[in-house]
Amino acid sequence: MMPMGDMPKPGSRARLSEEVYRRLRGDIVDGIIPAGSPLVEDEIAERLGVSRTPVRESIQRLAADGLAESRRRRWVVRSYSAEEVVEIYGVRAALESHAARLAALNATDEQRAAIEARRAQMTVEDVAVLGERAKANDEFHDLISSASGNGRLLHTLREQRLFHFNSRVASVYTADDLRRSSQQHGQLIEAVVHRRPGDAADVAREHVEFSLKLVLRKLY
Repeated sequence: MMPMGDMPKPGSRARLSEEVYRRLRGDIVDGIIPAGSPLVEDEIAERLGVSRTPVRESIQRLAADGLAESRRRRWVVRSYSAEEVVEIYGVRAALESHAARLAALNATDEQRAAIEARRAQMTVEDVAVLGERAKANDEFHDLISSASGNGRLLHTLREQRLFHFNSRVASVYTADDLRRSSQQHGQLIEAVVHRRPGDAADVAREHVEFSLKLVLRKLY
C-alpha cells in the first residue's frame, strides 16, 4: 500500500476512519493485500501515518463486510472456499437477473442511452485492453442496476462485488473468455435498451454463472 500522505486532511476522527477503511477495502478487493494476509494494526497504522484507532475501527468494518476475519487472536484477510464462492455467486446471479429484468422495464430514455453508449467499450474482444475493460465493468453493471429503479438492490449488488476473487478473475481471462463475456454484454445491452425483460434476466444470470465457472476453474 502507498502511504496516506497524499490523502486530504481529515476534519474529524470519523472521516479519518472512513479514509482508512476505504483504502484497506480497496487494497483487499484489488488483490493488493491477498487473501490470508495478516492485518496488523501497528504495521498498517505506521504505513498509513495514522494512529491505531482508525485502523482498528476499519478492520472491524471489513470483518462486517466479510473481507476480514479473526484467527487465533489476529486479523487476516478472509479466504473463501469454493463452496462459499458458489453460494455468493448464486445470490449474485439472482440479484443481477432481477436487476436486469427491472431495468428493461423501468429504465428511462436517458438511462437506456447511457447503457447503449457503453456498447463499444463493453463488447471489445481485444485482450490488449482487458485491464481497461475490467475497470469499467463495475460501472457498466451499476448502470444496469441503477436503471432498475431499486436503490436497495443497487446497494446490495455493490456489496456483492467486494470479494477479492471478483477482481482477480479478470487477470486470467483468455481471448475466448473475453469474447464470450463481450457477447453476453452485447446481449444484455440489447435486451435492456429494447425493453425485453425476460431476455435481460436470462442473459444477466448466464453472465454471472459464466463468471463463476471462470473463478472455480482458474482460482481454485
